[in-house]
Amino acid sequence: NNVPYVTAKIAISRDYMTINKKDKWITNSSSRKIVHLLRHKTDCILSTSKTINKDNSLLNCRIEDLNNNKPDLFIIDLSLNLRKNLLLNSYLKKRKTFLITKKINNSKIKIYKKLGYRIVLIDSLDTKNDFKILYQKIYKLGYSRIMVESGLTFLNSVLKNKMINELYIFKGKNR
Repeated sequence: NNVPYVTAKIAISRDYMTINKKDKWITNSSSRKIVHLLRHKTDCILSTSKTINKDNSLLNCRIEDLNNNKPDLFIIDLSLNLRKNLLLNSYLKKRKTFLITKKINNSKIKIYKKLGYRIVLIDSLDTKNDFKILYQKIYKLGYSRIMVESGLTFLNSVLKNKMINELYIFKGKNR
């Protein structure tokens, strides 16, 4: 069927709304270990520039003795707003990192290519068919297991279009 198996995860506060600026983590260390194991079992992570810009996260597997330069990363960034001073930029030579963007951003694309990003071009990401085309492109690049790690906006659009096989919800005990 030429589309990958898609897993998604979301961490939510107990009241489903609180964002605590003082505490970096919503969930506990056990939940985070499970997430790293889930990452280890996938070929790539699909996220958004909004999520990565906000969290400045590496989105890699950090289990001792496993390769922390994996899984590969796909970042949806249709307007190319990804910050240039992110932690993950130091891994671009060790880890395949793709930017998914529109064809209209040629001058910006060159800047990201120089940094070490690989580019995947799409027309839009509005319909279920758009998601299917994106998933097929990722599959053709050799990735059969995707993990979606994003904010609620993108996750909702993936859920609405029924483009997830498995969903993990991690709910914080506090807040």
